Amino acid sequence: MERLFLKRARGVGAGGALLRCCAFALLVLFALAGQADAMSAREFYRYAKKYKCPNPFAATVHSAHETAQWTSELWVKARNGAGIKADKEWKAARKPVYNKSSAEHVGNKTVQRVSAFRKYSSTQAFLKDYSKKIREDYPNSAKHKDNVWLYFAGLYKGRHGKWATDRSYYQKLVAKTVKIAPEIYGSKWKTKLRSQYRKAQKSLEAWQAQAVKKAIG
Repeated sequence: MERLFLKRARGVGAGGALLRCCAFALLVLFALAGQADAMSAREFYRYAKKYKCPNPFAATVHSAHETAQWTSELWVKARNGAGIKADKEWKAARKPVYNKSSAEHVGNKTVQRVSAFRKYSSTQAFLKDYSKKIREDYPNSAKHKDNVWLYFAGLYKGRHGKWATDRSYYQKLVAKTVKIAPEIYGSKWKTKLRSQYRKAQKSLEAWQAQAVKKAIG
């Protein structure tokens, strides 16, 4: 439709300039519409605090990674901010689902599989369910309300296994933490992250500690 509009605008003669301006404005509106459902890390963090996530900052980083900064299809279409799948209990309760193909790591291979994901009506609904899942299925994460590094380590020790099949999931969360921390913590972000690392160091696995140390110096 956009291409057709521009083609017509170029062939109108004297009025073409005006139409081209209108066409450009229309393209800008299309671009903005595609970003309408995205939010900033700071905005999500405020929601996470308001709805009492076990660790609001860690939840923000986790969701930012899972949704490509809240621009993914799963976020825009289903308000699912962490790739939470619809289990048997969810389906039995006839709660809404969103079917989507996603990459999963099986052995040394990455395969695409269509899975049913939980669909939420709002950011609030997602955060309440996410917090419930963390507390019930990832208690090792939930108990670390002020330590992002141990929160992420807890995602590897869930009641039903790991949060993700990606072997480099922890490292990716570490990288995302460093990227988002300045927006949430301001100029003291590195001091805060280093302080949390000192407290977590002895409890982290060697490869996890190495990933954090490399990222924050």
